[in-house]
Amino acid sequence: MATKTLNIAIDEDLLKEIDSAVKKDRGSRSEYFRRLALADLERRTRWERLMKTGKDVGTQMGITSEQQVYDILNQ
Repeated sequence: MATKTLNIAIDEDLLKEIDSAVKKDRGSRSEYFRRLALADLERRTRWERLMKTGKDVGTQMGITSEQQVYDILNQ
């Protein structure tokens, strides 16, 4: 797998916290950020699927506005 090197700016206090977590896991900063990116991409994919399913179900139920959703949830 080809890799690319990134330069990012991070607050010094945050970097200290990250380094502390990395040290406990006996890992590296690079691995930390790889795992973070993969987790975020997976979360975004799940969220998109959830929203699509919600829209599909809403369409099947005849829901045409957000207000109708709030009304149903408040019942």
